[in-house]
Amino acid sequence: MVEQAEIRVVHQGGSKITFREPVISSDSRFLLCASGHNVKVFSTATEECVQELRGHTDLVTGVLLRPSNHLQVYSCSADGTVRLWDFTDGILIKTYVIGYPICSIYASASHDGVVFIVMPTQRDKRSDVFQLVAVHLPQCADQLVETTDVSAVLGDVSSNPVAVAFGRSGEYLASAKGLQLEIYFFKKQKSYRFFLKEDHKNGGRNTFTCVACHPKDDCVATGHEDGKIRLWRNFNHKKEYTYSTLHWHHSAVSSLCFTPEGTNLLSGGVESVLVQWRYGQENQRDFLPRLGAAITNIAVSPDGALFCTSHSDN
Repeated sequence: MVEQAEIRVVHQGGSKITFREPVISSDSRFLLCASGHNVKVFSTATEECVQELRGHTDLVTGVLLRPSNHLQVYSCSADGTVRLWDFTDGILIKTYVIGYPICSIYASASHDGVVFIVMPTQRDKRSDVFQLVAVHLPQCADQLVETTDVSAVLGDVSSNPVAVAFGRSGEYLASAKGLQLEIYFFKKQKSYRFFLKEDHKNGGRNTFTCVACHPKDDCVATGHEDGKIRLWRNFNHKKEYTYSTLHWHHSAVSSLCFTPEGTNLLSGGVESVLVQWRYGQENQRDFLPRLGAAITNIAVSPDGALFCTSHSDN
């Protein structure tokens, strides 16, 4: 005889943890990864999962340290909400209801109380048209907050999180899509656009794949489908802009990241090799090879002590 018992379903193990760029806490003790509907918090010392931030009802599409409090993170989701967490204790502090699926989230120390999100263009219900908007987060005691103060910053941006980056503490942002690089200056409220030719000669492919901004200099690094990296300068003068080209990757550059002091640029792609370029002396490179699978994302801790690579094999 088998005793009849109610079937109990238990959440266990392993959803994808490399869907989005991971985040390393300010003290380098924790690694936070978007994982399905949740955010997993790992100890960098023991590698165990110490917290799971549960609350979203759809795919988590971004995790971001709150600039004004190093013990808190924002998460965004396709469920149309941004949530604020105390990640060390696993406590949900606030839920901001946006009402549209969110693809990615950004913030900068110079925009206090504001987060920037990429979401579908409201007027256009086609799912392939996206815009970057600024969301002013209301300061109130309520745990569930409807956000109505939303202003458009850029139209027609990529839904890929690595295609948008903030430069010089949030003075400007760079957005790459297709063959166009757009740089928006917040003070001037002005955009400059730079175009590359559709180059199929010699198998060259100029399409942008990712972008990163130097933390101190006016320099934007862009990755391309043909494995090239371009360093753009003088882009606040439309006619005087310059770029230099670096080339080591044989296929598309999937991720670029500057170290916090800006001394190095990290790049990765299908070669499973982490490449470290010396900023200002780009002919000097260091390689960390044989990492096991294609690199999809690169993250650096705020103190520059740890690098983290995400890979296509999870």
